[in-house]
Amino acid sequence: MSTESLALLLLWVAAAISQGTDDWNYTDYDDEVFRQPPHYKLEKFLMNNYNKKLIPKRHLNESVQVKFSIELYQIIEVNEPQQYILMNAWIVERWRDDMLYWNPAQFEGIKEIILPKDEIWIPDTTLYNSLVMNDAESRRLLNAKLTTDTYRKTVLVELLYPTLYKFSCMLDLRFFPFDVQACKMTFGSWTYDKNSIDYFPHNDSGKTDGTNGIGTKQCIENEGWNILGTRVRREEMKYDCCANNYTLLEFYLHIQRKPLFYLINLIAPTSVITLIAIVGFFSSSTINDMREEKISLGITTLLSMSILIFMVSDQMPSTSSFIPLIGWFYTCMMMLISGGTLCASMVIYAQKKGILGHRPTSRTMRWARWLGKVCMMEMPLVMKEAYAVKAKQDKLKRQAAGQRKQSIWQRWQKIGRDISRLSIPSMHTQSTIMTADNSFTSISLKRVAAEPPPDLATLASKIVREMRLQKAKKLQEMEVAIQTESGAQSEKTDQSETLPSEDLDDCSYQQISDDDKSSCMENGWKHGHIIHKKPTVNRPRKNVGLVRKGSSFDKDCRGCNNTVMSRQRNLAELEYDWLAAVIERCFLIIFCVLFFFFSFGINGIGMYYWWNATVDGK
Repeated sequence: MSTESLALLLLWVAAAISQGTDDWNYTDYDDEVFRQPPHYKLEKFLMNNYNKKLIPKRHLNESVQVKFSIELYQIIEVNEPQQYILMNAWIVERWRDDMLYWNPAQFEGIKEIILPKDEIWIPDTTLYNSLVMNDAESRRLLNAKLTTDTYRKTVLVELLYPTLYKFSCMLDLRFFPFDVQACKMTFGSWTYDKNSIDYFPHNDSGKTDGTNGIGTKQCIENEGWNILGTRVRREEMKYDCCANNYTLLEFYLHIQRKPLFYLINLIAPTSVITLIAIVGFFSSSTINDMREEKISLGITTLLSMSILIFMVSDQMPSTSSFIPLIGWFYTCMMMLISGGTLCASMVIYAQKKGILGHRPTSRTMRWARWLGKVCMMEMPLVMKEAYAVKAKQDKLKRQAAGQRKQSIWQRWQKIGRDISRLSIPSMHTQSTIMTADNSFTSISLKRVAAEPPPDLATLASKIVREMRLQKAKKLQEMEVAIQTESGAQSEKTDQSETLPSEDLDDCSYQQISDDDKSSCMENGWKHGHIIHKKPTVNRPRKNVGLVRKGSSFDKDCRGCNNTVMSRQRNLAELEYDWLAAVIERCFLIIFCVLFFFFSFGINGIGMYYWWNATVDGK
């Protein structure tokens, strides 16, 4: 068989098969099963003459108007250190596509159809201040709904998609933790200018003031922030790269921080620690107790406060343009504690100064008494008793000083002059007494050989007796005053002698002769003081009296001087202790006033700003 014959045979077979297929009968099946639905036909009709790569407009001088709206679902994170917000929102974009129009009458009255987003043109809407450059990570585009409009001969396209936006927001933390933030999201086309795409905010409520920029009806409540309100603003921006303007939509989200967490965990503990430290610094001190543990209290308080500062610093951005309100609060509290530590050191210094035994000046004590009255601080009873003893002692000294103007020497000299006027032979004798200034003096007295007249003898004995009684009475009063002031029961080795401290200024060496000593003993005096003689005590006499250091007389004198110094030292300590207590009370009032001023003042400013925050103020 030739090649031509084989080819003809194949053509015949093929024709026979084709004729047999055409003669196949479909009468056994329903035509509705294999007939295409109208929306299939509509999709084929729309895609036959449509190009999704080009902007859908019939005239080049027209622009596609895109209406944009946001529905907030959740505020996930507000990051203060890195200055960004992470939020979940639902976006709806609406525009009219002239190239997708169809007549519903030709497709069995179909007016809506849903197509995948990859089959139609969609605007390149971009969040300008987004921190995520990959579009797939920030939004999930699904399908678009098409609705035909027979009146305008166009189609309304609605693109709905969920988003997870992470965008930058410059947080104003000057009033932290009572701050109110206004975060801006800027949307617009990255490629097309105003002549191609023009953006408008979509508002279902019909308001044109832009107060309802972001919907919050479906928003989940955040534990850290409240939503005060939203607003939107349309703006045309001119860039240097392009000739035409670009249309931008700026959505503002106003949020308000809930400060309860910071009040309970940061501000309240810091305030309590500071108040306890101030009270510990300036609480009433006890007598002769320096309370040096106040310095340790101040250091410990500062260390504990530093831990709270670390907690705050972790939530604050590293900026030097401003100091947040809580930063001022902690700075003031630390200054109060540091100042309290220094003032407590001053109080301790004032207390220790009393150990030196030098009393404060009268002017200082006048100021201290005045401040004590202002601070309602009464002088302690111990100090009042010390002042009473001091006043009584000063009174006795003034009386003794008044008597020194008419000393024993002067009185004996007056008696001698009275006796010398008598024209009676006399004999000279020597008598030695000790004057008020502790110096022994020999006095020549003209004594009558015979007995003097009774009136002069009676006068002399009466004068001597009165002087003895007055001196004995005053010395006993001084002894009682000294014992009351010191409060100590000292051992009395010889109760017949009384040695006041103010008359023993120099007891190291005294020239005393036997005749002088015997004369003083006979007249009832020893060193210018009364001697109450005991019948059982016999005093040995020495030939020449050089009273040297280390003797019993010198020991008595040194004991008297030490008693005076101890009394002065005790009074000085009491005065400086009370002066320190007055200073402490003044510091306590001052620091308490400063504490309440800083604590309630600073936080009160923040609360006022937080309470009166509005959307219009931003």
